[in-house]
Order: sequence, then structure tokens, then C-alpha cells
Amino acid sequence: MGANTKEIIRSEFEEVRSEFHDLAASITKEDLDRKSKNPGWTNGEILFHMLLGFIVIDMLFPMVKIFGRLPTSCSRAFAGVLNFSTPIFNASNAFGARVGGRVFSKRSLEKKFDTVISKLLKKLDGVKMNEWEQGMYYPDRWDGLFDEYMTVEKLFYYPIKHFKFHLKQLTR
Repeated sequence: MGANTKEIIRSEFEEVRSEFHDLAASITKEDLDRKSKNPGWTNGEILFHMLLGFIVIDMLFPMVKIFGRLPTSCSRAFAGVLNFSTPIFNASNAFGARVGGRVFSKRSLEKKFDTVISKLLKKLDGVKMNEWEQGMYYPDRWDGLFDEYMTVEKLFYYPIKHFKFHLKQLTR
């Protein structure tokens, strides 16, 4: 783990960034408004939701560093509270994607995607060798792609998996 892990994650982030830009360039306004393979969501809403997968990691990263230094019982309890709030999370997640899918243009989605990727790459550069195995318990009822316990390394891989999962839901 360490420098090699950073380079692999960096490469995958850049690959996803390129894929996002290629997708945005190829999709029309009609495509954005078209129903996706995810019932009740349009392609535009899915694209925004894919972006949210990266935004949430930007927000969770400081938490994993804090909880990673505390007894695991602390993050387990926190994850339990969050799992209990799953219906609220699901409603917020759907609402956010619907609003974002309507408010953000392709260009603004691309710009925000670049901004978030750049922020995550800076965070990635700052990960020290002894921090890769730090982790915490996560609300695994929120997203099937979350593991019950995720290390810093798994946290960086999450938005990539999330992106690829939802990519299959887009329609043309």
C-alpha cells in the first residue's frame, strides 16, 4: 500500500473523469430528459447522482480520519444511527438527484465533476502510509456498495464503483 495505491486510484479517477466528459459530450438534452433504466429517474438525474457519489466521499473523508482514531464502537454506533435514518436518507437522495438533474446543465455537471475530482486527488496525495488501513463502520443500508466497515482505501474506490454501477442505468 502507499505510493502504488495512490497511482492506481489516481489513474482510475482520471479514467472516470474522461468517461464522464465523453458521456456528457455525447448526450443530448433529450437524452438527459429520457427515463433511465432506474425506475422513476431520468438520465440527467442519474448523471447528477453519479456526481454525488464523488461529492459524498469528499465529505466522508474527514470523518473516516476522525473515526479511524477512535475505538471502533464509536463508528459502529454512528453507523447504526445512520442506518436507522435510511428512509430519510433515501428521500433526500432521491430529492437531491431530481433537483440536481433539472438544475445542472451538462456543462455545469462537467465543471463540478472536475472540481470534486481535483479536491479528491489532493486528499489522496495527502494520505500517509499509516492511514490507508484507518477506517470506520458505514451505514450499509444506505448503499449496497458500502461495506459495513470501510478503510481509507475502500473509501476512495467507492465513487468509482458507484459511477460504474449507475453508468449501466443510462439509456439512449
